[in-house]
Amino acid sequence: MSRKLEAVQTAVKSYFERFPRVSIKALSMRTGVPYASLRRILQNEVSDIKDETIFKLIDRVMLRPDRMQFIKDHYPSLAKVIGDYPEQNLDDESSVELLKRYRYMDPHNYIIKLSLTTSGTTRDDVQRLTGERGIQALEEMVEAGLILEESEQLRVGGNGFLMLDLDDMLHQVGKDLHYFPRSMVGTPYARIGHMSESVSPEALMKMVEMSGDLLKNVEKIKDTETGNVPFFLDLVVSTYDRHALFEKKEAPT
Repeated sequence: MSRKLEAVQTAVKSYFERFPRVSIKALSMRTGVPYASLRRILQNEVSDIKDETIFKLIDRVMLRPDRMQFIKDHYPSLAKVIGDYPEQNLDDESSVELLKRYRYMDPHNYIIKLSLTTSGTTRDDVQRLTGERGIQALEEMVEAGLILEESEQLRVGGNGFLMLDLDDMLHQVGKDLHYFPRSMVGTPYARIGHMSESVSPEALMKMVEMSGDLLKNVEKIKDTETGNVPFFLDLVVSTYDRHALFEKKEAPT
């Protein structure tokens, strides 16, 4: 067995060890490599593999640093060409628009929110939370370069918050309400509430200021006490009738 074939075989086996929930059939569908070929590779029943098959496999089963090293070891001419074209940065306009589009798709949005946290997420977590459909959505975003996979951690590349304008934030509030686990109500780990009333403009202004202080305090906590529990906080304080803020009241007689 050649060193190249042995490296591919080891990478495929390692992939299944890292992601035991992924079946040979699922990997076959994601790579386009026939099921029978994958099975033969895993069972040491092949003596050679086409380059096309190798590239399909390493693109899926190897992390980028390992994949680049493999190409340098076995395809040095190709490695030089790849090295001349660095990866696109997510901060450029086209990539930000692509990420913005995925935010309006499901389960893509959910996976992006998990990946935007400090600790990122993993394929196992994505599959546990979103199922096979989530894995397929993840593969789309990995292939597009929007989500980076390094050391088994998945993170959004570049600055994933650049596109959060008002419409995006309101959209995300609606998505988070959909994600809210009702089973958490009544536990120490979740809060939900709603209230409405008629108050003076001064009182409304005071409540808006209080909500701003709350957001600042939460921001400090999330930046200094990081962990592995992804959370969300959505806060809206406003009025049903903005014209009421500017009505002229008649002076009492």
